[in-house]
Amino acid sequence: MGPKTVDYIGNLVGRSQVAVDVHLRAFAADAGVSSLRYEQLRAAYEQTAALLGHEPGGLEHAVWRFKSHSV
Repeated sequence: MGPKTVDYIGNLVGRSQVAVDVHLRAFAADAGVSSLRYEQLRAAYEQTAALLGHEPGGLEHAVWRFKSHSV
């Protein structure tokens, strides 16, 4: 089991986490951030959520929805 699966399961059991998938990677690439490892990109999303005053899982969901509908 990889880190994305662990993070996704965390969300399912009520933790607010970022599970970086293809949509979150594409969003980051659109912003010019494409060379980060999984852990680095997850941390960037978590820090962004904190700066914006949002839960990490909420930011993840918003980005995922945006990218999944813009493909």
